[in-house]
Amino acid sequence: MSDLLTGDYRALPKRKLTEETCAKYGYHISTYKGETVQVANYRDQDGDLVAQKVRTPDKDFKTLGDFSEVALFGSHLWAGGGRKLVVTEGEIDCLTVSQAQGNKWPVVSVPNGASAALKAIKRNLAFLDKFAEVIFMFDMDEPGQTAAKECAAILPVGKAKIAPLPLKDPSELMQAGRQAEIVQAIWNARDYRPDGLLSFEDVIERIKKPVEMGIPWWDD
Repeated sequence: MSDLLTGDYRALPKRKLTEETCAKYGYHISTYKGETVQVANYRDQDGDLVAQKVRTPDKDFKTLGDFSEVALFGSHLWAGGGRKLVVTEGEIDCLTVSQAQGNKWPVVSVPNGASAALKAIKRNLAFLDKFAEVIFMFDMDEPGQTAAKECAAILPVGKAKIAPLPLKDPSELMQAGRQAEIVQAIWNARDYRPDGLLSFEDVIERIKKPVEMGIPWWDD
């Protein structure tokens, strides 16, 4: 599309992200209205480039193209599905989680943060259905965790998991040199269950206990 930006793939040292990671996901550096900006490429359900999110040095965000029906950021890389999929709250976190796993395993991001995450997940249910597990690794603040639960709730029971983090988000962990904890969080992700729904593991200890007889008959 003629109104979309072109540019170069570069490492992002502040975020500890490599050029390889940025190139894989189509996250490049360009110029917008005289400023050097970061650009995330967005595609539609067919994998065609249709929109971009532009991040300015002041951390403002602009959108170019048609965002009405975009797929999850990075989903074109994993169209065939798989066992585990990690969904993050933003593009930088997506790049971070991917790099922490050697850029070998499926990671995507919702396009417009926690506030619009549920809408994006609903629009991409067909893609999510291609994976056995969907792990939501959203920010650890209240909006992020609320959004993670809302998104997990619309997937089939047992399919969705939520990954808790020791810092606010994956990018903070990467910058702190703790990327191994990102991978550990994926494996430690907890099954999401609606309130009141118990799993077998929840009741196994009760089942093991000997049956207790009723109250003994009173005898004087």
